[in-house]
Amino acid sequence: MAELVAALLLWIGAHTAYTVDGIPLPEVRLVTAREITAEYYAEAQISAYERPEVDERIWALYDMENQVVFVVNDQPLDDLLFQERLLHELVHHVQHVNGAYDRFQCRAQGEREAYLLGGKFLKQHHAEDPLPNRNFWAAMYSRC
Repeated sequence: MAELVAALLLWIGAHTAYTVDGIPLPEVRLVTAREITAEYYAEAQISAYERPEVDERIWALYDMENQVVFVVNDQPLDDLLFQERLLHELVHHVQHVNGAYDRFQCRAQGEREAYLLGGKFLKQHHAEDPLPNRNFWAAMYSRC
């Protein structure tokens, strides 16, 4: 996993202005859909009865405070869709380590770059993008 993370960080460095040399590698935890849903809703002020057992919209998360990436482990590590999910969260890690969140109006602003870089990654590898309307979602999820 460390080799994949390092390779994806180098890819991010090659396609952004962020510094990735010497960046600390985040911990990466491969989890189930049920586990990532629980992690996502852990801080939410929603009763346990109102939370879904599995939220199928959540494939990966970045815990900025602890520098941990959570990724649903439903595909092999060499699968490009799995790698794009991991890359998306690594973009947030790189943004965090490089201080980009200090310049953003809100944390959501980091989403635009992560979504667009994920699309670029898939296109560069000639993989079908599961989000054909990626520009729309990048705009929607990056709103403050």
